[in-house]
Amino acid sequence: MSEQYIDYWGLKQHPFLLAPDSRMMYMAGQYFECLERLKYAINTNKGGVLIISEDAGLGKTTILLKLIDEMKEKYGEELFRYALIDHPTINPDQMIAHITECICGFEPSSDKLKNLSMLKASLTVTKKRGGKNIIIVDEGQMLCGATDVLQELRMLINLTYEDEYLHTFILSGQKPLWNEIKNMPEFWQRLPVRYYFEPLRLEETKEMIKYRLFKAGIEDGREIFTNDAFEIIQRFSKGSPRTIIALADLSLLMGFSDHSIKISFKEMTKAINAMAGKGESLPYVIEEKRKNIENPLSSFLNEEKNNDNIKQSVGYIAPKGKKEAAGVSVTNQIRPFFVVLAVIFSVIAGSLAGYLYTQRGATENNPIIVKKEVVISEGEKQKTDMAENKTATEQTRVIKEKPQKLAVVSANVANIRERPDISSPRVAMVFEGELVKIVDETIGTDGGKWYKFYFNGDRDVWISEKVIRLK
Repeated sequence: MSEQYIDYWGLKQHPFLLAPDSRMMYMAGQYFECLERLKYAINTNKGGVLIISEDAGLGKTTILLKLIDEMKEKYGEELFRYALIDHPTINPDQMIAHITECICGFEPSSDKLKNLSMLKASLTVTKKRGGKNIIIVDEGQMLCGATDVLQELRMLINLTYEDEYLHTFILSGQKPLWNEIKNMPEFWQRLPVRYYFEPLRLEETKEMIKYRLFKAGIEDGREIFTNDAFEIIQRFSKGSPRTIIALADLSLLMGFSDHSIKISFKEMTKAINAMAGKGESLPYVIEEKRKNIENPLSSFLNEEKNNDNIKQSVGYIAPKGKKEAAGVSVTNQIRPFFVVLAVIFSVIAGSLAGYLYTQRGATENNPIIVKKEVVISEGEKQKTDMAENKTATEQTRVIKEKPQKLAVVSANVANIRERPDISSPRVAMVFEGELVKIVDETIGTDGGKWYKFYFNGDRDVWISEKVIRLK
């Protein structure tokens, strides 16, 4: 099954595996800049580097693997020695032993002092031969509070030869690690090169997905994901590469299951529901559509060209009597209605003609009152216009700044629309947990309540009560 959906999209390998893979990494923006800083620290013997990310899954481990690959390619196995500690919840002696084993390539001693001696000797040999040594501790946020281990790592940086550091020490972790190290000035000062990862922007998300598809062997010029799909991935993932990769991969599977040509709003909504453990959602959505209730796939279902295929795929049966009733055709049912409508129109037209004739006679017998024209100077007119504009602006500001109630989105993904109507054009999507500030409410054409809020701070949009929860 997994290979089938990859073949279906014309790919030669998996583009969205979750395991860190430096070959699939999109090296642009902050990733390119971070890699350049790492190389700078190594080439100029700065001693230490601190890499922090806002949250998990932003690509720290992958960039470290990319660095290791490039160093291997440049210096070879003999002139490049490294230790990568990705589970640092061990005591100081175990940490030194682990690093010694990675750098030296043989079983460490049970004596910490001997390990330190062997480690320094191995680092010195590589240094004299013109090579590079790197010691990396990943997932460093797990060391928060482990002062003894952090102090041991700080002391490792002090290993020098001819007034130069023997290795480059790289400490990588999530946001809590930043403050932990900053509160240790003696360690903070030994990590002069620092980089802070942030979530991806929409354009970066698009480019990363396209790059991975390219590396997986997609045909030149072929577009699999629509703009709607990119927008949904960005907003649901909040720019986290790990979530982007997982959601993109799942959407390819959903598209394969539906024999889709592209990944669009429908496939993305299914993928989000699957990630949330809610399974298939399309039959439910069609039932809700028939009841005129707002739902995440309503805009897709509004497209007439897709309605028949969707209804067939979920076993939808049109209610009897809509097109035919008791053997009477639709045309025969409609014709009497237009006859009655024509009679009513004639009666109204006759009454209106009589009324106009009567009013004409009354006008001829009554004096004509001429309205006195008031002449306003140009200066006064400008003052009046300015005053009216100021009043209108102040009124608008009062309306927009009026304290309003908050609501939280309760559906996985929901549409926001131009008007309080399920058939109104969709403006964008909001996702579960997002907060909106309600500024108005009304009853929609479906009989349900709709709420208005400002999207991106200035655009009036509406959302159904079915997909939000008032706070």
